[in-house]
Amino acid sequence: MVVRQKPPFQGDPRDAFRTYLRQRAVKFTAARQKILEAALELREHFEAEQVLYLLRERGEKVGKATVYRTLPLLVGAGILREARFDVKHTHYEHAFGEKPHDHMVCRGCGRIIEFASDGVRSLRTRIARRHGFHDLGHRFQISGMCSECFAASPMDGNR
Repeated sequence: MVVRQKPPFQGDPRDAFRTYLRQRAVKFTAARQKILEAALELREHFEAEQVLYLLRERGEKVGKATVYRTLPLLVGAGILREARFDVKHTHYEHAFGEKPHDHMVCRGCGRIIEFASDGVRSLRTRIARRHGFHDLGHRFQISGMCSECFAASPMDGNR
């Protein structure tokens, strides 16, 4: 299933989620509400397992499959954004009310650095227009080493 991310909804993310589900004739269940609240509480980039852990820590009876099925709905509603830093795991981050940004990921320590660039957005738009494509968003990630890992590595040309 391909989930298309909508432009940001104005207002409260809970209302945005209810509206999104209603438009698709999907119920806003107590479990989905608990998953939404847990996702909104988590900061930084997080995985589905972290949502599940937080819910279980609170004693909530929400199944793993329900968490994994609900997170793409939160992405579709524009509340979360998928961020893939490796091929194994999908990470999520808050999208609702957040400005678009991209990532740099350190191959040494796994540190994730967020950055925003008008140049990247401008390039995206120019490339899309050149191909008759209407751009709605992008994912751009720079893979490399942070300054600390680079200084500690044998790749550092100063050694």
